[in-house]
Amino acid sequence: MTKRFNYQTDGYQAMYGLHQYVQGCGLDHGLLELIRLRISQINGCAYCINMHAPLAQQNGISTVKVHLVAAWKEANVFSERELAALAWAEAVTALRDAEVPDFVYQLAKAQFTENELSDLTLAVAEMNAWNRLMIASRTPPEIG
Repeated sequence: MTKRFNYQTDGYQAMYGLHQYVQGCGLDHGLLELIRLRISQINGCAYCINMHAPLAQQNGISTVKVHLVAAWKEANVFSERELAALAWAEAVTALRDAEVPDFVYQLAKAQFTENELSDLTLAVAEMNAWNRLMIASRTPPEIG
């Protein structure tokens, strides 16, 4: 597969600004990496899966959780906060029937403040945008 275009334009700098905001918003970096990994799995972004699996581990997420995040609903290893974040990330990524279900909102609301939920939603939107850039540009994973 050949890379289609260079995504590192002035727009990339704007996206990176959002990334810097999300990184500094106060949400746990391990939790952020966990949802970034799951979103990338949903979207099928090899570049981002390859990037965020080791970053999750570097930020305190166990190997078991990294391996089981694709089956998080059945795995018994995630905290209530992680479960709520994963449910929110999946719902915002998929937007089935053009909405995020109320029960998912209630799960997230029970674990996150209003500001945290807003920042979590920005993190989900950011990861979805990165996935689309990498997939559309056919940027291969960095192996090595």
